Amino acid sequence: MCDRNGPRGCAGEDGEPTTPQLRADDVLAGSNGSYYTGWEVRRRLRAGEWQRRLRQADPDRLLVETDAGAALLLAAIDPEALPARTEVRIEGEAVRVVRRRYRWSRHQNRQYGRPDPQ
Repeated sequence: MCDRNGPRGCAGEDGEPTTPQLRADDVLAGSNGSYYTGWEVRRRLRAGEWQRRLRQADPDRLLVETDAGAALLLAAIDPEALPARTEVRIEGEAVRVVRRRYRWSRHQNRQYGRPDPQ
């Protein structure tokens, strides 16, 4: 692990980060039970919502401090390991982990004997 060195995180002698950059489609599991993509993590770090504290390369983990002052541990996972009804969605430049919604109207129509909408 390396210590935080300035707002950009772990840095070498030239001030450039020495740890690998997160790819937009990387998936990380948070210690708070939420899932994030590399794009979401980078956006929050750049916006100042989170501050990078520690980074470990093997296994790939990142410790950040949230704007509320809480510590959040993010660990890289295989996207195939996401829970059911959870997927990585790409919308323009954004890459997010989203939870798919159940289509209640179709289920309710069948339950109450109403015809499905055409």
